[in-house]
This record gives sequence, structure tokens and C-alpha cells, in this order.
Amino acid sequence: MKAAIITAAGKTPVYRDFAEPVAQSGEELITVRASALSQFSKSRSSGSHYSSDGVFPAAAGAEGVGRTVDGRRVYFVSPQAPYGAFG
Repeated sequence: MKAAIITAAGKTPVYRDFAEPVAQSGEELITVRASALSQFSKSRSSGSHYSSDGVFPAAAGAEGVGRTVDGRRVYFVSPQAPYGAFG
């Protein structure tokens, strides 16, 4: 998949290929339809927010809306690292 990838804390994201996520037990894949470029997303991506896990490279973005495999519309926040809402 193509995604906005952050290679290190504080670096500008680059648009390139990134590994497709695989749903683990109890998880569900979401096809992102829209994502927010909020202060929350920016600070998590820069590594300065307390909830940032500091795993790099990572897809940027902390929240958005999308559809599940069965078509339900959902809101999501804090995707499992290293995946993000801009992927």
C-alpha cells in the first residue's frame, strides 16, 4: 500500500510503499476513507505526544473514518503501530 511514512521522530513524512497490515485475533482491517491532520496526529507522528510509541518507520495519522470488510462505517483512533490513518 502507499502511505505517508515517518522514518524518524520529527522528520517530514514521505509518500512511498509500506507493508499491508494483517489483522490479528480480535482485530479488524479498516479501509480508510478520511483521516484528520489534527494536532493530535502531528504530535503522535513527531514522537512528542505521551501516547506515541516511537516505532519507526511508521505510517502517519492517528484517527479517521473508514469501512470494515463487511461494509460498516467506523471511526478509529490510535491504530496499532506501525500503521496509521495516512496509509
